[in-house]
Amino acid sequence: MRRTRNVFPLALVTLIAAGCGRNAAPVGDSTVASSRTASFDETAARAQILGADSAFVRAIKAKYVDSVMVYYDPHAVSLGTKAVKDTAELRKSYNEAVKNPPRDVNFQSGGVNFSNDHSMAWDYGTVSQTADVKGKPVKTSGTYLNVWKNVGGRWMIVAEISSTAP
Repeated sequence: MRRTRNVFPLALVTLIAAGCGRNAAPVGDSTVASSRTASFDETAARAQILGADSAFVRAIKAKYVDSVMVYYDPHAVSLGTKAVKDTAELRKSYNEAVKNPPRDVNFQSGGVNFSNDHSMAWDYGTVSQTADVKGKPVKTSGTYLNVWKNVGGRWMIVAEISSTAP
């Protein structure tokens, strides 16, 4: 009888838990994700990301590396002519870049997209610029892709890739 008394409560708890779980939506269900992010304002987030892109360009042109770095997650990866990881390496890279900053920078956004749970975003587009190389102006153009992570309502770059051609 003692064994039966111990098994019955365990079976009852298992039965109740199984019954309760049947009506619950799976974690990956879109209805759960949409109810958690119902207050997310994509228009405002898109404006924040595009505004950060513009501020980034202004900071590079003005040689303000500290103002550029505020947009990066500490573990960000940047892919251009070589892979650059984390903010210490990125800072070194931008310190070199601002020694000869580009001018006439123009970027055209192709769009900003968001993950279903709004924790991530990516923006992409084209860019053209003029920079002095060995005293002569050189025009380049190319494409970019930035991957952003929402950290407490603030968008931080976690990965970026760009491709330029003279």
